[in-house]
Order: sequence, then structure tokens, then C-alpha cells
Amino acid sequence: MFVESAPQLKYTFSGHEKFQCRHLWLKKGYDYLQLGKSFLEEDAVIELGVGKNMVASIRFWLKAFGITDN
Repeated sequence: MFVESAPQLKYTFSGHEKFQCRHLWLKKGYDYLQLGKSFLEEDAVIELGVGKNMVASIRFWLKAFGITDN
């Protein structure tokens, strides 16, 4: 009998900046990426209309839900 190994998962316990995934963040973040923008740009705070930590959190939640690996 052979035992298949499970795919390697990468667990992270930080990155969401203590913000739960908020209503419409996933859509807002997805739309922002579709415009060819990056969350690392200095004007991301202004364009998304949220604080610096929230920008990092939106990026985290998009990755966590498998919407982007960017």
C-alpha cells in the first residue's frame, strides 16, 4: 500500500493587519488589479480609498481566497 503525500501548503498567520475581510474588498482589490495596478504603488492608498494597513490587508485576503498570487 502506498501513501500519497498531500500537496505542500504554505500557512501564514499574519498579513491581514488584524482586519477581517470586509464587504466588497475582494471586488475592489480585483478591479484594482484588472487596471494593471499594484498594491505596492504609493498611490494605492488614495485610489482604493483606504489606509496603508488596509491596502496590505486587501492584498492578503485576495491571496488567501486564491483570487491572485500577485
